[in-house]
Amino acid sequence: MNIDVAKAIKELLFEHDAVILPGLGGFTSSPEASAIDYVQGTVKPPTRKVEFNTNLVINDGLLVNHIQQNEVVTAQEATVAIENFVEMIKDALEQREIVDIPQVGRLYRDYEQKIRFMPEGTNFETESFGLPTIKFNPIVRKKADTETTATASGNAKPKAYTPPVRPASNQEISWAEKILPTLIIIAAALLAISLFAYVRGCSSSTPADVPQERVNVKPGQDDIAEIDNQASTETDTAARENRNKPDISTSSEEESTGEDSNNYTSENSTNPPASTTEKSIFIVVHSFGNKENARKFARELERAGYTPTTKFNAGLNRVGIEVPATRNDEVTRLIEDLGKKFKSSPVVVDY
Repeated sequence: MNIDVAKAIKELLFEHDAVILPGLGGFTSSPEASAIDYVQGTVKPPTRKVEFNTNLVINDGLLVNHIQQNEVVTAQEATVAIENFVEMIKDALEQREIVDIPQVGRLYRDYEQKIRFMPEGTNFETESFGLPTIKFNPIVRKKADTETTATASGNAKPKAYTPPVRPASNQEISWAEKILPTLIIIAAALLAISLFAYVRGCSSSTPADVPQERVNVKPGQDDIAEIDNQASTETDTAARENRNKPDISTSSEEESTGEDSNNYTSENSTNPPASTTEKSIFIVVHSFGNKENARKFARELERAGYTPTTKFNAGLNRVGIEVPATRNDEVTRLIEDLGKKFKSSPVVVDY
């Protein structure tokens, strides 16, 4: 007896959510809402989505009972018919063929040797079965013509009344429009101030560069050696430029009261100065950029028994002693003694 198993599968999908082919897999169906395709311009009715699941291989007896009741056969005959149908599908799939189950779909194997299912498109939803897919076209609305048209009788229709545009009130003006004038005024004021400051800065005189003084600390051995090397190169030029200048000396009291720092100064002089008619020479022991350091060294000379003299020249405070120019032997001896006592290289300066 020829039993149509494919027909039984189709009939069961209308009533059940799953139909199992023992040893192969099962067909499952799930409800799917109606869909609108705006590209194609169609509306599809509600349907059921059919899929094939290879994990459903256990026989639930649903297909056997349906064939037994509709074909009037025994359960043994229905089971054999189902087994033969499954073997036929497996043989066709092994040979890379496509198995067609009418009104259900097609079974085939992909390049990974997995069973794939392509549904036929039958609507298995009983409530919407037989409803066709509806095509629709969008409605294009034409704008009503408000222009005056003449009729055959010569009468003209008046134009539609258009209310006048009411100007915006002050309350409708945005906050940006309100604050814009204020921002413009502030920007103009800032620009004017910047230009005034720039012009004033250009017209003002540039202050003279003030030499950076040394830190107000007692000079060390390295500082003294560096200053002496600088003084030795400057004193030769200063001596030639100031050879004919008269000696100018002031007491330490005048220096402390803030008089002109460009004048030569003498600090704590206890011995009488050399005669004004006799030319004297100045032995520079150390030179300092800082006036306070020069004062400290002058006190050291005084404690050592010398009469210190401080003179400012070429941006340096030169500290030493003054002796008559005629005593050459005494000058040589003083230079040796001062160099040993104060670890420096005294320089003779003829102002």
